[in-house]
Order: sequence, then C-alpha cells, then structure tokens
Amino acid sequence: MVVATANWFWWRLRLKQDRLLHQATEARLRLLQAQIEPHFLFNTLANVHSLMERDTPRARQMLETFTDYLRASLIQLRHTDTTLAVELEMIRSYLSLMQIRMEERLRFEIDASAEALAATLPTLLLQPLVENAIEHGLEPKVEGGRVCIRARVIDGRLDICVADDGLGVDAPRRIRRQGNGMALANIQERLRTRYGGNATLTLMPQAVGTQASLSLPDRTAA
Repeated sequence: MVVATANWFWWRLRLKQDRLLHQATEARLRLLQAQIEPHFLFNTLANVHSLMERDTPRARQMLETFTDYLRASLIQLRHTDTTLAVELEMIRSYLSLMQIRMEERLRFEIDASAEALAATLPTLLLQPLVENAIEHGLEPKVEGGRVCIRARVIDGRLDICVADDGLGVDAPRRIRRQGNGMALANIQERLRTRYGGNATLTLMPQAVGTQASLSLPDRTAA
C-alpha cells in the first residue's frame, strides 16, 4: 500500500513537471515567434512609406495587399503551430508584396507535395528565410532574380529548401546588407526548443546564390 501510494505521488509529480516543461517550452516558442512578427510588419510599413514619396499608386496597392494579408493570417499568427499549406500561403502573400516593390526584378516559384502541405511546423518558420533571400540576395542585385521554395516528405522527415540566385553568402560585406545572422539564430533556437537535436537548418552557397534547407520530423495535422 505504501509503495503504491508513493508511486502514485511520483507519477503525479512527474505529470506536473512534464506539463510545466511543456508550458515553458510553448512560452519560449511564442517569445521567439514574437521577435519575428514585428520584423515583417515594420519592414512592410517602411516599404509603403518609401513608395508614398515616389509612387503613390503602388504604395496604395501594397497597403491594400498587406491589409488582405493581415486579415487572412491574423488568427493563424497567434498560434504556435501551423500547416505548411497555411505557411506557404502567407509566404505567397509576402512575395506578392515584394513583387509590388521590385516588379520584374523578383520572380518566385513554390512547389510542395500534398504530403508536405499537410505537415505541421512552427508558425513563421519559413518567412525569415524568404526575407533573407530577398533582402540579402536579390534586392541588392541590379537585375534581381528568383526565389524557389520546395518541400517534400522523405523517409519520415519534412525537407524544405529556400533557394535564390542572388549575390550569395560570399558577396563582399560592403555590398551585402547586415542583419541576417539574427534571423538564422532565431530559427535555430526555435528548432532546438521544439525538436531538440532532431531538426536542422543549413545554409549552403550555390554556384549562383544561396540555399537554406530545413529538415524536421514529419508530423501531420490531425
């Protein structure tokens, strides 16, 4: 009887500890996510302000597109998790906003399998990678370029790559803008907090441009 009671108290304590750990992990993820959301918001508003001074119709178009984006995604942004399908819709809206600014200098392609689209991942995990591809790779390049996003489920893992044909990681620092290191560190911290050592982010130089690759455990939304 004494042993059974002790086991019951131990089990209750362990359950409480696991619950508190889960709550702390979720709170940490939300804090990291909150550091990304204002980045996108302020960048977009700065773009609108810049266009207002030289191209009012395009500024109005960007503001209307941004309003549509916020209306469609506000609820989703408040969640810790999302599906890749929803994440890619937000990415498509972001890229459409950037196309208003860069016009023919920005082209993009999104290719994801049905299995990948159903997978879950932390909200806003991809957007900083796409932002980096544009801001540090394509926007400083005179002729601009293309962003390609591809996602597949392979051997129980969700593999996503964001590739661009921009300046590349080896571009001279006087040309490349600064600041992408914080976004990458933020993503890596979110991956560690959520998946431990079971998720990776790699940044690889290409013959032309850069490729960022994410590999996560495949978890399908219920």
